[in-house]
Amino acid sequence: MNETRVDILDAATGVTIDHCYGPTRGGGCPYVDRDGIVACNGCRIAPMGAGPELWLVYVPPASRHCPSAWSLEAIGY
Repeated sequence: MNETRVDILDAATGVTIDHCYGPTRGGGCPYVDRDGIVACNGCRIAPMGAGPELWLVYVPPASRHCPSAWSLEAIGY
């Protein structure tokens, strides 16, 4: 999904607060902070062009993994 924009939404209001174009080719987040936390932590994401299994996915606070690179089968989707 690294060629598709992902909207980052406020978890409470659903308002778009940022955009991301990750993950990197290696599956990492291009916008981690110095502690390795992804920029969309604590928010919901809405990937453009993705199936409904990724619409409004909640990214846990302090997450260190790009949700666009998650293996949905591994987490039961």
